[in-house]
Amino acid sequence: MIKFREWLSIQVAKHPKRVVLVLIILFNVLFITASAALISSLSLHGTEKMNFFHAAYYTVTMILDAGCIESVIKDIGTTGVALTLTCLSVIIIGMITFTGAVIGYLTNILNDFIENASAGNTRLYLSNHTVILNWNARAPEIVNDFLYSDNKETVVALVKSGSDEIKKEIEERLHLTIEKENENVCKKADKIGFFARRRYLKNNKLDENVTFIVIEGNIFSQKQLKDIRIDLAKAVIILSNDPSESAAEDGQPDEGNPQAVKALMQVADIVSAGNAAHNQNIIIEITDEWTYDVVQRIISGKELGGKCNIEMFQVEKFLGQLLAQISITPEMTLVYDDLFSNKGAAFYTAPVQTDDETAYIRDYLSTHENAIPLTLLNHNGESCFCFVADNQKNINKEPELKSSGYSVKLNSTQGECKRVIMIGHNSNVEEIMSCYEAYISCQNGDNQNSPLKVTVIDEAGSLKRMDYYKSYPFVEEVAELDIYNIDKTFEPINRLLFDAPEDTSILILSDDTELDENADSSALMYLVYVQDFIREMLRKNPGYDKKTVKTIVEITDPRHYDIVKGYDMVEAVISNRFSGNIITQIGEKESIYDFYKNLLSYSSDKQGVQSKKPQIKKVSSFFRETPAPCTAYDLVRAVFEASVSSAEASEKQYPVLVLGYVKANDETVIFSGDLSEIKVSLEAEDKIIVYSDLD
Repeated sequence: MIKFREWLSIQVAKHPKRVVLVLIILFNVLFITASAALISSLSLHGTEKMNFFHAAYYTVTMILDAGCIESVIKDIGTTGVALTLTCLSVIIIGMITFTGAVIGYLTNILNDFIENASAGNTRLYLSNHTVILNWNARAPEIVNDFLYSDNKETVVALVKSGSDEIKKEIEERLHLTIEKENENVCKKADKIGFFARRRYLKNNKLDENVTFIVIEGNIFSQKQLKDIRIDLAKAVIILSNDPSESAAEDGQPDEGNPQAVKALMQVADIVSAGNAAHNQNIIIEITDEWTYDVVQRIISGKELGGKCNIEMFQVEKFLGQLLAQISITPEMTLVYDDLFSNKGAAFYTAPVQTDDETAYIRDYLSTHENAIPLTLLNHNGESCFCFVADNQKNINKEPELKSSGYSVKLNSTQGECKRVIMIGHNSNVEEIMSCYEAYISCQNGDNQNSPLKVTVIDEAGSLKRMDYYKSYPFVEEVAELDIYNIDKTFEPINRLLFDAPEDTSILILSDDTELDENADSSALMYLVYVQDFIREMLRKNPGYDKKTVKTIVEITDPRHYDIVKGYDMVEAVISNRFSGNIITQIGEKESIYDFYKNLLSYSSDKQGVQSKKPQIKKVSSFFRETPAPCTAYDLVRAVFEASVSSAEASEKQYPVLVLGYVKANDETVIFSGDLSEIKVSLEAEDKIIVYSDLD
């Protein structure tokens, strides 16, 4: 009964007209059935030989045409009073009910019902669903990532306005994602035998397993929040306004987000009630220090006793760290694109009873081959371990393993000097600079011998707001961007590419304060100029190794992804997709929040131990000798043992876990599934993806 009520509730919210049509049909069927049963049961003169089906037929004809009463009453003089009255009643009731005032009355009721259902004024009977309050550019990415979930998902969005546009946007987005993913699956299955191909397609094709309901209303209304069953939701996501919507007259976003704070207070009050679900996750986007401080006070003062978990997602800090790390190591774009999403390998947690991280990893690797253990976490006083796996179930698989005796020898790696040329600006530039500072600190660098050198090319107004980056000693040069004199503007690029011995990354930022219709326009324009500039440089210097220059373009609209990927040696960072995927992960796996907080940061504790994170190392420098061909499982175990058993590691005990590799042609492989079935053949020019605190 509960499942039926949930199903009916969804149908009423999504298809109110269809529900009304079904109810009208059912009423007609019941009325005709009851009338036919009564007429056939009278068995009076004229109806002795009339069975139920004859009576049903004549009942319908009488309702449609009163003259058809003669089919039942052949002679009014010899027909019984009961049959006559019954037939007349059927005609009168049928004509009046379906062709008179009642139809008009029902029409008004049905119109009101449809309007209320479309506006979200009807109560939903749902549980274990995800609720989104407010709407911004990251919201479609949150919904889209649920497509890759192992379970059927229901997402309810309560927005202030624009519900029709949002519905259309999500429908198109889900359709395009399913179509694109299934095309890739079909291509991979082309070379497989008939029966194996059918089985592969059945197991890997993407289905539309997301039910999306959008309701237009007041996100601060307790009634509407209760009507969408926020008390039984597994996760509630409170989104901030886009910078383009909240930009002030000077082009900068407004400080503070009191609307999000108010929504959080309303939600926390409802989910802490006695009949609310336990361990609900509330994720609130934070875009400024004022909101961060207020939410911290709410968390400290609101003792929910395990009823819900409030987590803050600092959008600008996360995106700043992400863009900084990817600009330092461009290959991480594809790594994070895989690991941050439900698609393919992802991060999962499981409770453990241990405080010895190294011993646990060693024991786990000796008995499991379907997941990679990463690090020990402590969340709310409980220990859990973070893994990379295809799904939660793979963490506990225990196949029979045989030690192969495979081993490797590692070099003591040192960080290489990096150079970044940053073009343009966004709301996260201060966070990007802070992350660069932390990176230099972790590398034990100083102003004279910095492991990172940065050049900034930007518009005059933005440079002025940042005081021309004078407070950042690692910024070697600042140039004003003049789009009408582009050769002069990009002169530093020409000079640096030829004179600098370091590998260089060109980071093009997208101005997130631009209006939606202009989204990514400046970044795409800069990309055209940069690519033309590099192409001309290569034409004049054919011996130049273009692989030493990587261009990273931040885009906010996923529709521009294919445009960017059409250029050579360019990586596209869809910032809203990354942040949306992280929010989805936190909503589903609350214990993963602490892991994500430290994943991108460059920091160290009092003992000098750096925060662990994925890194990419050259095979030729990471290993003393290029590893022989092996399986992914053998490589993971061998690198881990070498990292904790060597003379250097004996004091520090820094475990290194292999997550995958990057081939010289930029083909990226992330280990997932049965590691013993993945064949690995590395060459000296390839790169290996590791998770560790070394750098």
